[in-house]
Amino acid sequence: MTTPAPQPPDASRHLLYLVVFDPEEGTAPSEISPVIDAPLEDPDQFAIPHALARDVAWALPGLWYCLHLPQSRGDLVDLEAWKLKGLQQLAIGHHVMPVPVTALDSLALAPWWRPMLALCPDELVERTARGAVALGVELPVASFSSLSDASLEEHWQAIQERVYPDVPPLVGKVNLSRRLDLAALDLPWRLMARRMGWDIDAPVDEEPYTLLHRTLQGHTLVAATARLERQGLTVEEAEPVFGQTVVEEKALRLPVALALPGVAPAYIRGAYPPQLRKARVRPLAALDAGDTWSTEIGERDDAHVERAAIEYTLTHRAVANDSLGLMMPSVPPSAFTLLAELEKHFRDSAADRPRSVEKLLSRLNAVVRPLFTEPVMEAISRASMLTVLSNFPLGLATLPGDTAPLAARLPLTYEPLLPLTRTVQKAGAVAVGVEWKNRIRVLVAECIPTSDPVGRISRDGWRITQDTLKDVEGLSIHVVQTLSLDALREAVSEHTPDLLIISAHGTLVANTAAIVIGDEPHVELGLQHTPPVIVLSACHVAPRGSSAVSIADLLLREGALAVLGTQVPVDVRRNMMLTGRLLTNLADHLINQGRHATLLEVWHHTQTTNTVNDILMSTPSLSSWGRTPGPGGGLAPLKEFMISRSAGRLRGAHIYQDTEQVLGEIADDQGLGEQVRNWFRRPGYVPESLFYLFAGRPERILISSMEERVAAIWPDSDTPGR
Repeated sequence: MTTPAPQPPDASRHLLYLVVFDPEEGTAPSEISPVIDAPLEDPDQFAIPHALARDVAWALPGLWYCLHLPQSRGDLVDLEAWKLKGLQQLAIGHHVMPVPVTALDSLALAPWWRPMLALCPDELVERTARGAVALGVELPVASFSSLSDASLEEHWQAIQERVYPDVPPLVGKVNLSRRLDLAALDLPWRLMARRMGWDIDAPVDEEPYTLLHRTLQGHTLVAATARLERQGLTVEEAEPVFGQTVVEEKALRLPVALALPGVAPAYIRGAYPPQLRKARVRPLAALDAGDTWSTEIGERDDAHVERAAIEYTLTHRAVANDSLGLMMPSVPPSAFTLLAELEKHFRDSAADRPRSVEKLLSRLNAVVRPLFTEPVMEAISRASMLTVLSNFPLGLATLPGDTAPLAARLPLTYEPLLPLTRTVQKAGAVAVGVEWKNRIRVLVAECIPTSDPVGRISRDGWRITQDTLKDVEGLSIHVVQTLSLDALREAVSEHTPDLLIISAHGTLVANTAAIVIGDEPHVELGLQHTPPVIVLSACHVAPRGSSAVSIADLLLREGALAVLGTQVPVDVRRNMMLTGRLLTNLADHLINQGRHATLLEVWHHTQTTNTVNDILMSTPSLSSWGRTPGPGGGLAPLKEFMISRSAGRLRGAHIYQDTEQVLGEIADDQGLGEQVRNWFRRPGYVPESLFYLFAGRPERILISSMEERVAAIWPDSDTPGR
């Protein structure tokens, strides 16, 4: 007889909600194959063009309902403002699992889950109830037709009684969102207002700008209150200084999520027959007054059911971050066409052609400029990081008034919307933070033969990186030759890296962007244990112009938490420089902890400080000047720039312009100002560092531990251990 594993105490278990649906033809959730060989002739099982399985769409009423329930135990008790700030650091999110009714009997839940409620369409209540009992779901099954403001209030009360039976519930109730297009702005604020005891029923204009400013004001008040609590002030002592504290906290920044729908015309042409494209593919607007919550969301037309699914994912992220999100209109088809032209330009050019790249980027900016509405601009200006739910690389666009692309302004990560079924399924599987505080194991898988000049240059670069960082305690770098997929799998299984760097050639095969291992292209790796972070040190493995199926996106499906890849071909030497600097900056964290909180922040620092190399490595003349010691044995311009001259001078929104200014001043000191500035203009340079993109959740790779991040906001008198 087997003894069951002990269950963890309820206090350490996460609330889990199950949304049950009936899969098509009695199978598991359907999903369009990532590789489209020919137009789909029987697409009735999917909404298009983002490929949302209709069986999953039927679950949307329940999925949306769950976002209005407690995320965690912290939503059920009266917490001081500084503790609310701590919960924001945790970014817990709702744990929501869409489950096919056919899988209930075989579903096994990990012991850290506390299944609280199961929801389903009316016709599945009996089957769901049997499965829920077996899984230990605590509350009775809720049918979709029973979902309402009244049922929501009852569920909050029932969850309160089970989690905190002796604690009085918070005052105020959270009603169901009416407008789904505004939910990512409205719902996070209402949940925060309930915890703070504010009036959440006060009428407000249903305008994005109004809701945005209400959210920003609310977070300012919470931050000001938390600051005074940390100082140990009483209410009487805090009152005279509260107003000034609010003013000082108005500069706070929040994580912002943007949903940017749209699929490249090239993908649509390959995936759907002409009559289907004409009848069912429609662009989505940022706002749609008819986009409201209903128990029949899944019955709507393709455009409305897909926007409801995208908005669910967006709102889930905004609520998890206790922040805000904005729905944007669909990317214009011409933007994808221009992007495809830009990516093709890189592939077809044997050498950099900066002026052509500049013209194409300028045309791209003109097309996407209308996407940057006043609310979007305001949200970006107040963002600490940006999550873009999209298949379009918004980070390449330049905001009005800026001179550098958006990716230079702030840390930015992407989550693909294609296929949308996968995006919806993953939304409720909240990413648990992975800590890299004291140890980082790096495996470099070299997939290019030594007979290839690129392979030789790459190996030389890794040897230099290994030698430079060999004495950093906590950092291990292993370089292994892997000229076959089996060799790569074996190396990963043997070394179990935290960070896997795959050094390979990239290749485009039909509708896929793959890597070449040895001499074979691969778009899927099938690793037994996928590392949390994978860096694809290869050309054009994440193109977006034709919505090609990329290995970068598929590695997220295989279980990677974050994947870094390139949109275009890159120079091997410059790529080695950038990747080596990323490892150097991670090593610096191990030596001097506290500079950055997450891998995404480390990457953004690496990316933006590499702009000087984009400029100086663009031509032999600039490269030679940048590395030649100054007059009288002085520092080389590159070293002088890095050590002293650039300090406090580089603005993200104008990073290349500012870098040119500082380098020009160094050249002036040498009497070479006019000559060097002329090199900047002719032939110019390509902002290559900004053509890399991170997909997934690199912000969940924690460089400082979660305990340290939360403890940093504890009042001094209550700091753990004191």
